[in-house]
Amino acid sequence: MSYYYRIKKKSYIKNGAREEKYFAVPKTKGTLELEDIAKEISGRSIAKESAVIAVLKELSILMKHDLVNGYNIKFDGIGTFGVAITSEGFDKPDDITARDVEYSKVTYRPDSDLVRLLKDMKYTKEPPAPKGCVTKEEFRQVREANKRKKLEEIEDKKNNKRLK
Repeated sequence: MSYYYRIKKKSYIKNGAREEKYFAVPKTKGTLELEDIAKEISGRSIAKESAVIAVLKELSILMKHDLVNGYNIKFDGIGTFGVAITSEGFDKPDDITARDVEYSKVTYRPDSDLVRLLKDMKYTKEPPAPKGCVTKEEFRQVREANKRKKLEEIEDKKNNKRLK
């Protein structure tokens, strides 16, 4: 199996000049919800789907509880979840108080086996849309062209009124 990618044009400013380049970006097949995962696990094991859902929901509750209480959570083969915190910089360590510390983000460090698997992953360009389908990019281009056309019509009407 391979992971799909698509090509996307990105603009950025480099050395004061605007540049446009094309990059590969991931094309996911969708998002698997808890029920989807439970169905897949139950199909691979003797556990009923309802039992898997109950366990996964309890895992979600437990992860929140443990992260809030200062624990990192490690899943073999997946990785480690944790919490990052931040504060303003102070000249003296004694100046930092609990009120100065705040949540920054949830961290995730992938397991080395997962990283190895992902590095060996094969990639395939996303197949073209079926004939007659309009891609998001084509839709945006048409919408922008229509906006420009309407603005030009409004400007023309204004100019015609001024001439009269």
